[in-house]
Amino acid sequence: MDAPNSVTGSSVKMLHPEILQGHIPAGHIPKPVVIVDYVAKYPSIHCDEERDHYKAVFNDQYAEYKEVHTEVQAMATKFEEMDKMMTYLSRTIFVIKYQKNKLYQIKKKRCTYLKSKLSHIKRKISKYNRRP
Repeated sequence: MDAPNSVTGSSVKMLHPEILQGHIPAGHIPKPVVIVDYVAKYPSIHCDEERDHYKAVFNDQYAEYKEVHTEVQAMATKFEEMDKMMTYLSRTIFVIKYQKNKLYQIKKKRCTYLKSKLSHIKRKISKYNRRP
């Protein structure tokens, strides 16, 4: 059965027949699904030794996370101060400069990664500790 070309008395927009039939339109490139490494590396905990290992990794990397987070926050604060000072000057050049600051971007990305990883490990430890 062919898809209707129009719908009378409705606000539904006409769709291309290939979309209505469930086909992916030509030229569509799906975005890849990215799974972070720690999801596979730190699955559910099954014994006390695994829990102890997870806790050791958490404690070790939590210190790094705190350090990187502090640096990112300090840099963000500095950038905010610069942004306020630039309200009277040409913002465009300075905004682009600090948004593209490679060190800031690297540290911000590392901070986000560590936060997610540590949250994942902490959930696994908590889940293991709640078992009967």
